[in-house]
Amino acid sequence: MLLPLLRKEIKELLMERSILVGAIIIPLIVFPIIGALTGLGMSAAMERAEVGLVIGIADLDKTWLTSTHLLELFREKGIRTIEVKCSSEDECVRAVAGKELNAVIMIPSGFTRNFTFGIQSTIMTIYPIRSAAISEISMNQRISTLLLDIFKSLAERVHGGGIDPRFFEKPILENSMVLYLGRILRAPASAVAATFLTTLFGLPLVAVMVASYASTVSATSIALEKESKTLELLLTIPARRITILLSKLLGTFVIVLLSTISFLVGFGIYGMMIAGSMMARIPVEEVAAGQQVSLTLIDLWPSPIFLPILVSAIFIAMVMMTCIGLLVGVLGSDVRSAQQLVGAITFPLLMPPFFILVFAPLESLPIGVRIGLLLDPFTHLFLAIQSGFAGNLTSAITSIMVMLGFAALLLLLSSWLFMGERLITARITLGRRRTSGA
Repeated sequence: MLLPLLRKEIKELLMERSILVGAIIIPLIVFPIIGALTGLGMSAAMERAEVGLVIGIADLDKTWLTSTHLLELFREKGIRTIEVKCSSEDECVRAVAGKELNAVIMIPSGFTRNFTFGIQSTIMTIYPIRSAAISEISMNQRISTLLLDIFKSLAERVHGGGIDPRFFEKPILENSMVLYLGRILRAPASAVAATFLTTLFGLPLVAVMVASYASTVSATSIALEKESKTLELLLTIPARRITILLSKLLGTFVIVLLSTISFLVGFGIYGMMIAGSMMARIPVEEVAAGQQVSLTLIDLWPSPIFLPILVSAIFIAMVMMTCIGLLVGVLGSDVRSAQQLVGAITFPLLMPPFFILVFAPLESLPIGVRIGLLLDPFTHLFLAIQSGFAGNLTSAITSIMVMLGFAALLLLLSSWLFMGERLITARITLGRRRTSGA
């Protein structure tokens, strides 16, 4: 008996156009496109970065090994090296900040003596983080791996077949630092990258959840009025249509604002837990002897402009999604159709820019894809968050202004739809498909 009932339920659900389109067809189309575009963007960004890798070398040893053989191995890897005049940590930090370098390596005095005797040596490395794209942050890990490969090749060249396997496996230790917004994070590049990846993925995800919730709440609000036949009664009260629209908007804002506060508090606790457990997750073998590993929540906190930019971007996105929800609620015939329709509309608007921009910078994408993304208002939500995170005030404000323009346009469209009889007569039906025998 269970099997026939199960077949009946599945058949009836698939007869719903909104379920078929929103839950099955759209994901099958959108996600492969997102994957292809994201992979294209990340590949382009990584290839461009690797081709143009520039590493500064502060050679305090100045021997035949470091001045000749080491530089030859860098050239063989396609890495351009620039001599950096620095003999202290502060000087090297200024060198990274003042030049377009992907990293700076300080080779200590006595390095050649230790290396030729098969003694593991420590080099200091400084990696800058200049943008909030995962592809660039991951590049620091890529450079760290390349450095280990180069020094392994150097060990093989010096020691030949008589090399100690333990020394060959790890000929150097990195006393690594990451330069971020003028602050020095004393931890391995892999540990810092893992924390940033978590933050850069989590913050846009909060924005997506808040925006999606706003559209669902507003669509449900107006669809309930239509389904219960109270909308006509509501329109007969002595109140202007614009007043009714504002009440719907503000009512949704209150509910979504509470949800936003809940999301932000929860994400703040999540961030504190991540930062607090960071020390426990740094592998001991990645830390150079004597390195002072210091990684606190204050160190990881983004630019001072980040919080107001984040709140402003999420609020404007909430306004846009509330207007979209109201428009969809007006077009839906009942609550279920309105909720299904709003999902089918907001999913293609939110998901492509979210997944693409988290993994690849906008400028690494083909021009046609860039134009398509910039025409999506929610692309600017994620651009504002990334720019605010990196401290780029001009770009963040530009994205905020574009979002404000889209929000004003949607508010005008909502007010126009609320005038006249369109509010009652407008319909888009995503009901069941009719069978031939119906």
